Amino acid sequence: MTINMKNRTIEMTKKFAKAAAKFGTDEYRQLQEARRDYPYFKVVTVSHKTSAKKDSYKGLTYAYMEKYIETHDDDEKSIMAEYLMLRGLSEEAQEALAEPCSYQGIKDWFLKKFPAIAEFHKKREKLLAA
Repeated sequence: MTINMKNRTIEMTKKFAKAAAKFGTDEYRQLQEARRDYPYFKVVTVSHKTSAKKDSYKGLTYAYMEKYIETHDDDEKSIMAEYLMLRGLSEEAQEALAEPCSYQGIKDWFLKKFPAIAEFHKKREKLLAA
């Protein structure tokens, strides 16, 4: 919860608002205290504000990564072998009952391996912004 003096509002997230709607919770007490301290302020629910715009890679699915790797892999298929290891799908990973890496980890690996994809997405974002 935030007291916005400029807009004369008491701002809270949806999560906080949901908790504050339950009588007796800490959030309920905090909201009531803020309303007592600032009786003329309007209570509003706000969405989370992101501090910096993250790069969006919409469509960068596992299926896309696999298709891209198949068309850009070396003769030994070493890149696909690494990918399958990260996904926990290689024979070695399955024998070890290894957990797959998170999507974020695999995405980061993929973008380091194929920086042209990241460059393409940046160019596309610039075109869309213009």
